[in-house]
Amino acid sequence: MRTFWIALLSGGLLWLSFPPVGWWFIAWLALIPLVTLIRDDSEPSSLDEKKSTRSKYWLLWLAGTAYWLGTLYFIPLPHPSLWFGWAALSMYCGLYMPLFVGISRTLVFRYRWPVAFAVPFVFTGMEWVRSNFATGFAMVSLSHSQYRNPTIIQVADLFGAYTLTFLMSLFAACFCLAVFFSSFSSRKSRRDESNVNSKTGIRYRFGYLMLCGIIATGVWGYGKFQLSKRFSNDAKPLNVGLIQSSMDVIFVPQTEEQQMAHWRQLLNLTEQAVQAWPDLDLIVWPESSLLLNDLMSDINERNTKANSEESIRRFWEEVYAINAGKPISLLVGSTTYRSEQEMYNSALLIDQPGEVRQRYFKNHRVLFGEYVPFSNWFPMLANTPIGRGLTPGTEFNTFEIQNVRFAPSICFESTVPHLIRRMINRLADQGKEPDVMINLTNDGWFFGTSCLDLHLACNVFRAVEMRKPHLVCANTGFTAEIDDNGKVLQMGPRRKPGVVRAAVLASGGRRSLYRSIGDVLPGTFGCVSLLLGSLAWLRKNPES
Repeated sequence: MRTFWIALLSGGLLWLSFPPVGWWFIAWLALIPLVTLIRDDSEPSSLDEKKSTRSKYWLLWLAGTAYWLGTLYFIPLPHPSLWFGWAALSMYCGLYMPLFVGISRTLVFRYRWPVAFAVPFVFTGMEWVRSNFATGFAMVSLSHSQYRNPTIIQVADLFGAYTLTFLMSLFAACFCLAVFFSSFSSRKSRRDESNVNSKTGIRYRFGYLMLCGIIATGVWGYGKFQLSKRFSNDAKPLNVGLIQSSMDVIFVPQTEEQQMAHWRQLLNLTEQAVQAWPDLDLIVWPESSLLLNDLMSDINERNTKANSEESIRRFWEEVYAINAGKPISLLVGSTTYRSEQEMYNSALLIDQPGEVRQRYFKNHRVLFGEYVPFSNWFPMLANTPIGRGLTPGTEFNTFEIQNVRFAPSICFESTVPHLIRRMINRLADQGKEPDVMINLTNDGWFFGTSCLDLHLACNVFRAVEMRKPHLVCANTGFTAEIDDNGKVLQMGPRRKPGVVRAAVLASGGRRSLYRSIGDVLPGTFGCVSLLLGSLAWLRKNPES
């Protein structure tokens, strides 16, 4: 059970590094217990010991699953049916702990890689695999624990958030090797106790500590350099009012009274915003906040495109009246129907005189939140609260207001780094380079839990990776204004209504290395790790 408790200790340190506790500094050392397992050079010499080794990997998986169950505790809150999704996702993510330890040991003992390189190589590679495999789950990356430290996170513009993950895991490996060097001497060396205290051992310790210092200094120095840059822009700012409602969401249809209460809250907050800041050019409401369905065609005799357009026009006129007759653009989250079978999670730009000028349909749907896999094949799955789910969009779009272009994303799309990178680059190739990113989200599913912090962390890293300002408009929080350095300039309250005023400018032309080369480096780490690990496993099990 020693393996289990060591792995559980590492999981516990990781859990403390993230919200709700948020002791970010612990994350730099959280992998040390796992490094001790990787460097342990004891080899099984009998059948019983080989069985024991397999048991250790099962225990690693249990420890990893326990960590993810504690981290993702907020998933089943909206509905009991999500207990299955919570357990399934946690057990899947738990696999990455034994994969990390097993592949790292393979690189160290079979391929003779240095521990200090094998650990960050495999850990970063497995993080990339998790972010891409089966639509990807990129939240709670090791680097995300540092999102409130702008100086530390600037390295994310090099190879994405994976850059900081690599450096943090490298730091942990080097620190572990420096502190526990004598314990990591080979079995042959341990027979000669004098070797442990030799000058060679001292030099190794000092060398690893020096490397820790270089990593910390390099991250800090690069961050200070990036933050010291100043970019002038004489363009007139566009004033944006971000409206944060506060309505918890569950998988139960809202009553008409609840819907009207939410509607009145949004209108009252909008009125507060325009009274406080009469110069607002754009009002933004969160995901799914517009109770009026947007119809692109007649669905039936009662639900027609003409009636939908008239309802949306009256809504715009109501906000127009609130704004004392000054024309104003509205960016709102809604549901769009193309037919009875096609329903999209959408963002609408409503301009004068109350017409839907542009639409964006969400591309990346949330597993078990917006669709159930194979529900088209198995009717039983279609009868769940989620049902057949939403139709995915296939294109990206920009919304332009007074020469400022916004690249919208919806909900957890902003947690997927390669999706946002592809969005920005594709829009630029079309001659529609975005100036600002904006995420409309409804995090009311999670009742003010740490999911709000984890989602905000993803939005912060997207700003650094793309070197673009990032606005967030969220139901229950966190609504935020984030600059292109990942600094959270303003933030709404947790699980309370509020308004945030942001002033955004046309792009200054800043560009990151990550935007140019993407996931080439972490992707290589992931593919090579899986390949070498698979080859080693096949050699041990030729009958397979």
